[in-house]
Amino acid sequence: MSAASTTSNPAPPQETTAAELKKIGDPALLLKQPTTPMEAVNLLYSEGHNEISEAIVASLRREIFNSEPPRPAPSFKRMLAVISFFLLKRTTSTQTKTGHDGQEFVSYQNTILERSDHPYARALLETSGADSASFVEGGDPMNAPYMMISPEITRTSCTWDRLLLDSVQGKDVQLRFICEARATLNAAKKHLDNGQPVRLKAAAAGTGLSMILVFDRLIREGYDPALVTMTITDRCPTNIEKINRLLKKLTSTREHLAQTKQSSGISARTEDLLESDADAEEPYQIITLIGILEYFHGFTTTTTEEHLGHPSLVLEPCAKKLAHSISSMTADLGTLITNTYRVETGARILELFGKKFRYRNQEDLHALVEIANFTPIHTEGSGHIYDVEVYQKQA
Repeated sequence: MSAASTTSNPAPPQETTAAELKKIGDPALLLKQPTTPMEAVNLLYSEGHNEISEAIVASLRREIFNSEPPRPAPSFKRMLAVISFFLLKRTTSTQTKTGHDGQEFVSYQNTILERSDHPYARALLETSGADSASFVEGGDPMNAPYMMISPEITRTSCTWDRLLLDSVQGKDVQLRFICEARATLNAAKKHLDNGQPVRLKAAAAGTGLSMILVFDRLIREGYDPALVTMTITDRCPTNIEKINRLLKKLTSTREHLAQTKQSSGISARTEDLLESDADAEEPYQIITLIGILEYFHGFTTTTTEEHLGHPSLVLEPCAKKLAHSISSMTADLGTLITNTYRVETGARILELFGKKFRYRNQEDLHALVEIANFTPIHTEGSGHIYDVEVYQKQA
């Protein structure tokens, strides 16, 4: 990184000192203005509500970096997931309909979920576009389980919040999120503690909350923002719009927005990983690839199609191509942080609503990234469904 690229951002105002930054964001505000998980996500990524957004981030920051991580769901919740799977399987029906564009799509109905009137339940039942029908779409429902990490928000949650967002998979999503953030922070500090600049990228990051929390933490710990270049990418323009709204709301990020792809600070942009030109920018020392590999074919234990007795299709884009794309963006001896996706009934519930997954255990994941010149360093955390695996690219 050139000297110019580390000084291209405007400095924060003189009155915003590191000590003052630490005082911004009071989780107690969430107790004065009770906020449910889905409301928290909506407030976080919508215009305005800056104080509440700071409070949510402060609560998550404390629980992620200063508290013990939660344990995976206990046995009784796993049994409840099995019961829920078979109950939902018996009560879910489908209809083939024709949309306004003349294309046929599958509509899902389930009386239990419909009666709950919960936003996450509605998201499960909503149909998707043909090009992304396998994805669990939408930053709001996908970020809602993260809000259950905050004790101030959890105490206002209802029964359906606990059933849908703090389920076996929900608890694993929270654990994965925490382990991802901690692994990213630790990897960044290794460079910064040696006085070295570091470039980080959250690839296919949805609404990028984990990387935002890492940047926020680094700034509050007094690290030089001129040494940090952090990029959040996603192929969905709506997700990128949400990220940019949040970046402009938080004190720790809005004063350090990157002006170009190469300049220091934090930024977000739309990018298709399989179409991006890695040669057009400097490589990254740290790349996170969380919650996306399970949608790509190849190096799997099993697939949704096999579970449902459907013909297995070789789908593009494939995991092998994605792994090579990520490798080309990663500097030699750089770090890749990604996750497994093991078979668990709590995860298979989503299959009942048209979501398609490629299940990949630790051995499968090792074999996949090995072809792209990555070797395992350690496992950051293990749940029932996810492990967060940390790899290093060989020189």
